[in-house]
Amino acid sequence: MTFGEKIQKLRREAGLSQEELSDRLGVSRQAVSKWERDNGYPETEKIVRMSQIFHVTLDYLLKEEEAQTEGPALEPGIYVSRETAEGFLSHQKRRYLKIAIAAGAMVGSTALSFAEASMFLLMIIWIAGMVLLFSVKLADHPYRKLWKEPLLFDKAAKAEYTAVYEKRKGFLQLSILLGIALLALGFLASPLLLATELPVADALILAAGMIAAGMGTFLCIFMSGLLRTLRLLVMNDTYWEKRKRG
Repeated sequence: MTFGEKIQKLRREAGLSQEELSDRLGVSRQAVSKWERDNGYPETEKIVRMSQIFHVTLDYLLKEEEAQTEGPALEPGIYVSRETAEGFLSHQKRRYLKIAIAAGAMVGSTALSFAEASMFLLMIIWIAGMVLLFSVKLADHPYRKLWKEPLLFDKAAKAEYTAVYEKRKGFLQLSILLGIALLALGFLASPLLLATELPVADALILAAGMIAAGMGTFLCIFMSGLLRTLRLLVMNDTYWEKRKRG
């Protein structure tokens, strides 16, 4: 494996574009492209900087014969920069928000089924919800590989996201419990409150229960998704140990 091939491989594994790597090295994108095609060679200080960015030794970068026998000095995995982690968190937040809105709206809108005049609106909401769910399924997932391989962070980034996780964990867990409570209220408690001799009251109680269940569905999906995403970053070792045992 040539020097250029190594740089290209490491850059892709780190989730960096040529532009992002060039910014971190203080060079042009064309320079990075030229190195990857083995049409040029960077200065020594740039090579040292790349070894720090990719968490590999200088020997690995400079000696072609070691690429075939030893490979990178550190354990296998994907190096995650702060920029990559932020992009991953933003992508997951948007993704789970769409899923939660679609599922919550579809569950909550069943409240309209108790009013015959609103069946058309119910159908529209369900169609829109299904379209939104399929759009999430069909959309590109540029961070899919982060779920499939161990992650490597530098100590500063690891400490930063650990602090974020500890700060948000309680709120996310409490929100999930609230969502479960709303689901229980909608699907279990509201039918017990029915007074069969008052059809209008029964319809209102069931409708309110379905709205509560829709809100609970939204909270459970959205908050669970955010918690799962943060845990992947912060508790990656535990995540992979469970996958190995599974």
